[in-house]
Order: sequence, then C-alpha cells, then structure tokens
Amino acid sequence: MFKKTYKSIYVHQINIAEPYKNKGFGSSLMKEIYNIALEKEITIIELDYWSDNTIAGSFYEKEGFVTYRKMAYKEL
Repeated sequence: MFKKTYKSIYVHQINIAEPYKNKGFGSSLMKEIYNIALEKEITIIELDYWSDNTIAGSFYEKEGFVTYRKMAYKEL
C-alpha cells in the first residue's frame, strides 16, 4: 500500500532524566511539539520507540498515538 505525500513532524527520541520523570515534563514537551506542528500547519506527528519500552508505549498511548507500523530485524 502506498500513501500519498504528506507532511509530518518526526520525533526521533525523547528522554526525561530520572529525577524529572512523572512530573509532567514529557507531556509539556509533547504540547510544545503539537504547537510547533500547528503553527506550521502540520497535522501528523510520527515517532518510534523500542518495543520493550512499555513505559514509552503507555505514555504515547495516553497522548493519543496509535500504532500503524511495526519494524523488525533479523541478525544473521
């Protein structure tokens, strides 16, 4: 399946230092990303995270992200 071209903001990586976790910094950072996207009239935010990072998965799910693609690899 091919998609038509579109604009998106890709969040490569977010890391909150341990002393600052669970204090709303991640949500604040995401809100700023949403604001930048809206200013640029971009309606899609894309990101990835390691499949075993269940904390990140839960955070992004709470932020309203849905999974649409999975990546896999095989080491030979």
